[in-house]
Amino acid sequence: ACGSTGTTPTPSTPVSGATPSTAAAGGSSSPAAADEGPGPESGTVNLTLSSGYSEMDPVYKKAADAYHALHPNVTITVSSTDLRSYEQKLTIALPTKTSTDIVEHSLAFLTPFVDQGTLAPVPAWLQSFVTSGVFDKFVQSHVTYKNQVWGVPEFVSAVALYYNKDMLTAAGLQPPTTMAEIMADAPLLTKYDASGAVSRSGLSLRLSGQGSGVAEKFWLWLMQYGTPQAPLGLLAENSAGKFSASYANDSGVKVLEMYVNGVNKPPLFDDTKIGSDTKAFEQQLTAMFMRESNVIGDIAANAPTLNYGAVQLPTTTLHSTESFDVAASSPHQQTAWDFIRFLMDLPQQQSIATISGWVPARIDLDYSALLAQQPAWGAMLVKDPNYQAGYQTDYLLPEWDEIETKLATHLVATYPDKTLVDNPTGAMQRLQQFADETNSILKAHNDFGQ
Repeated sequence: ACGSTGTTPTPSTPVSGATPSTAAAGGSSSPAAADEGPGPESGTVNLTLSSGYSEMDPVYKKAADAYHALHPNVTITVSSTDLRSYEQKLTIALPTKTSTDIVEHSLAFLTPFVDQGTLAPVPAWLQSFVTSGVFDKFVQSHVTYKNQVWGVPEFVSAVALYYNKDMLTAAGLQPPTTMAEIMADAPLLTKYDASGAVSRSGLSLRLSGQGSGVAEKFWLWLMQYGTPQAPLGLLAENSAGKFSASYANDSGVKVLEMYVNGVNKPPLFDDTKIGSDTKAFEQQLTAMFMRESNVIGDIAANAPTLNYGAVQLPTTTLHSTESFDVAASSPHQQTAWDFIRFLMDLPQQQSIATISGWVPARIDLDYSALLAQQPAWGAMLVKDPNYQAGYQTDYLLPEWDEIETKLATHLVATYPDKTLVDNPTGAMQRLQQFADETNSILKAHNDFGQ
């Protein structure tokens, strides 16, 4: 996930909640409670939980109050910050044993800390719950590293294309379902001021930003030039489990040219000088953009009258999992794991979508009421097995965050480069430079192989 919008959705009219499903695809016939462990410790326990998603704060605080009512000796303090700042804090706090007791992030980010021994192993009784069938196999793989469960799934993210219904209608367009349609529609949906500058983007691209999000969005567009049976990733894995950069190719050139031409070659459909992302969409400064499901919650809070929809990306999507881990330095590991178990129970899981806009990781929930009120959820809750066959997630490599962050830095500097307009040779050379760096990082970690 590329990060929180920094707001806490609290709609004045909450959407109807997800409910337990008695026949959910891939789920059990009845919702399962998490296996019981030893319970919390006795005596006064002050537990801390930190997150990079402020919109999840109300979910966790509500659960903390409910847990405290059951166990008055336990007080749980919840804190959050923006995702990039949170990552920086974890990088310092976990090795120096100053972390909160419970941390929330993807295992792809946390693998270095597993290797360092700064995260506690998930207890066997809780591992059994993770592998019991309430999470699908894909989600289970997101929290498994070196053949061991290293995290308890909390919520998942899939990325879809959001569109402004009024803008598409005014342009005589239908929601795009192919890359050709997206590229054809983007300039038709763009508005310009008297000087010819873009005043409303037809397709808002991730042109800047901190951390790995820029590279993640590049990767998502790259996926659309593959197929679910042969998805395109930033890395390719060989039969020996080694990796190499796989974006310096014709498909990578198409994506890079989409960005470079979109902001440099008339008719432009985006501009670094105008608003972007969720805020721009809510302010109707863009007609389309690509983002995760938490946008639905943000719109409900900040632009409840916005007439919008969402469609799945043409080929497949990035499907990632945020999970809970416990710091090895925590003096209250037993209570921490018990509270995580409590967060897996249905009352807490059902509040995730309605409060935060994220999709609970459990698969035994029924979203029919949620879909009836906001059909945009349908783009996130895709059940097509062919589409799911192409799902990708972050690579469980200790160096993955370094690879993605460095690629993002290069891309931000490259997108404004006018010398690459309609210059596939130059674009390929630039991507090969980035790929060489990616491969050198993999080699430094003994993970390179073609």
